[in-house]
Amino acid sequence: MPCFVPSPTILLWDRIPQSVPGRALIIDFHTHIYPEPSASKTLKAVQDRAGISCFSDGTQQGLVRSMDKAGIDLSVVCSVATKPEMVNSTHQWLENIRNPRIMPFATMHPDLAIVVEEVGDLKKRGFKGFKVHPDYQGFFVDEKRVYPFYEAAQAAGMIVLFHAGLDRGLRHPIHSTPERLARVHKDFPSLCMVAAHMGGEAVFEETERCLLGRDVFMDTSFVLRVMPPHLLKRFMKKHPVERILFGSDSPWTDQSEELRFLKGLPYLRGEEKEKITGRNAAQLLRLSESLNPAPQ
Repeated sequence: MPCFVPSPTILLWDRIPQSVPGRALIIDFHTHIYPEPSASKTLKAVQDRAGISCFSDGTQQGLVRSMDKAGIDLSVVCSVATKPEMVNSTHQWLENIRNPRIMPFATMHPDLAIVVEEVGDLKKRGFKGFKVHPDYQGFFVDEKRVYPFYEAAQAAGMIVLFHAGLDRGLRHPIHSTPERLARVHKDFPSLCMVAAHMGGEAVFEETERCLLGRDVFMDTSFVLRVMPPHLLKRFMKKHPVERILFGSDSPWTDQSEELRFLKGLPYLRGEEKEKITGRNAAQLLRLSESLNPAPQ
């Protein structure tokens, strides 16, 4: 049941979702948007490289329209600085787009020295986590040069959302494999890790061997309807349901179709679906009932 009242007199993201009795809040933990001047160019470049379709225009307003259609209350937005000099400007843009419907994660770059104070400052600025994409950023997740960043994020209690597995159209090797992520988890057991794409497209067997059952979150982004059905069922049953997060990878999937598919899985109980589609994320992000993501 939608909890937003359409109105042409207010901005889309001013429709602050409220707690509705009997309705669980829904959170998409993995989405992407781009600055309006470059959105269409970026979408075309990714489509040409990866051979995939897009389901919104890649802008902030396009994402919120998609959320309204799907009945999604809040989306986590992931952006990646592919060059060190992009980090500061990316953070400024992310702070500007933050609103009650959109929660951006911070970025980092492995070629910048990360200190605890800098991570703590980003937390004070309202960021609750980081997104890293080792294939785009040119590092393996278990390289020792990025360990100071993990140590700082762990000390600050911040989330690190890792791209995991194959990224279509990018050259091998895969920089963020389940085995390497398991090594990071072993070295930083208190770091709040989220392995995107259910541990990684094209490496599901390795995910099952190395990550299932660990105290590591996994999101469903992009692969929810790509995984073989028997494998998806096994993952949903073998990994703690409290460690699974709904993610769409919008605009690279349709949020409505992803959510509808997840809610229709016959082997998940209603309570389990509510955890995956929102309750787990709300707890992880330490959100209030109003979903107004104020810094904590």
